[in-house]
Formats: sequence, structure tokens, C-alpha cells
Amino acid sequence: MRKGLIVIFFTLLSSTAQARKFDMKNEVFATYFGGGFGPSNVSDHAFGMAAGTGVQTDQIVRSNFSGEFGVLLAVSRFNVRLAGEYLVGRALAGVKGSAGATDYYELDSKITAFVPMALIETEIWSKIETRLVLGGGLGLASVSLDQEYEMTATGATNLGVASYLEKASASVSTWRAYIGGETLFVDTTTVALELGYRELKVGSLQSSKDTTSLTGQQSAGTTLINMDGSPRSFDLGGAYANIYFRFYL
Repeated sequence: MRKGLIVIFFTLLSSTAQARKFDMKNEVFATYFGGGFGPSNVSDHAFGMAAGTGVQTDQIVRSNFSGEFGVLLAVSRFNVRLAGEYLVGRALAGVKGSAGATDYYELDSKITAFVPMALIETEIWSKIETRLVLGGGLGLASVSLDQEYEMTATGATNLGVASYLEKASASVSTWRAYIGGETLFVDTTTVALELGYRELKVGSLQSSKDTTSLTGQQSAGTTLINMDGSPRSFDLGGAYANIYFRFYL
């Protein structure tokens, strides 16, 4: 009797497994994660115009990196994605601020953003295990800027400021548009490639702490400024390529 039940159990299990044949048009819900990279529009805008009178810096941010997780809901030929993206400009270390051949300081700079987003995709071509989509989405980015200035003796004397930390933040709207391809990887897991462009322009940032900087006294809650008094600003957007793994349930 026991052997008979075991045989029936595995027969039913086998039938269920065989019945779960992947078909893109029938898949409704998935979780996913992934990430990617692309060229950055930040350049030296987070610090270059606040470098000190007559001072030049020697590095720029050339690339962005990202990680993303979320869920996907398929409705007819449309997909809706709710996502959380962590975006970071390539961190810089040992940026030299110099006047001619004289080093005034070294700077470490890091820009990060957490971006909850809602996105929608529409199929432009599909097969059983593969499809192409056009998509886009909107989000709200919480951006953080962290910079550490280590002054040389000459720099402290000539610029009139000691070593300091600069921390600031901003909340800005963002969007991205893309074309994507998705194909079956294994079982009910797919791999997706996304090529697109994101816009994330930070027009001003508010200081998170009191400090004395190259641009003068900064109080918590006030706007970071450049040497000319304009708000510190940069663009964390740019073209990108992302890859994801999606797990259909």
C-alpha cells in the first residue's frame, strides 16, 4: 500500500513538472534582480567649481554603476515593473587639488542615489521563449554626496581652511527610457538585456552638517554652493546597459 502511494505521488509530481512548460505569453508574475553600467555625465561637477580660487582638480567621474531589484506583472502585451535601483557614480579617491605644481589637498568623492521607480513595457516582437520590448519609467531619487578633503600644510595656509568632510543630499525626479530583450535561461528563469538612457539632474543639494569649506561656512540645511555662488549641481544620468535575471512564479 505504501509503495503504491509513493508511486502515485511521484507520478503526480512528474505530471505537474511536465505541465509547467514555459511560454512567455502565459507568464504573469516574476521577481527579478540585476545591474549594469554606463558613461556618466557627472564629470567633475560635484567639486570642480568649488575647488578653491586658482585651484584645478585632476580627475572626473567617467562611469555610473547600478543594481536593481523588483517585481514584474504582465498584463496582455504590457509589463508593469515596480523597482528599487541603487545608482552610484564611480567613486574617486586621491583627487588632487593643485595650483600649478603645488598640491593644496587630496579629495575623495562619492555620489550615490536610491531610486524607487515604476516602469511600463510594451512588446514589439515575441516568440514562445523570447521577446523584445520598449519601455520607460519615472522615479524619485534620494541622492547623497560624500566628500572628504585632506589639506596639505600649504593648502591650509593659502586657502584658509583645514581638512573637512562635506555631506549633502537632494531629492529629485528622474526618468529612463529603453529597449530590452528577454529570453529563457533555464526552467522558468529568463535573462533580460536593457539598453537605455536615464535622466537624473541634481540642481542643488542641501548640506547635512555644519562645516567650514573652500566656499565658506556651510550650515546644515543650507544649499551647497560653488566658488561663484551658484548652487552645486551635476547630472547623474547617461546611457546605460543593464542585465537582469527574472524568476517567474
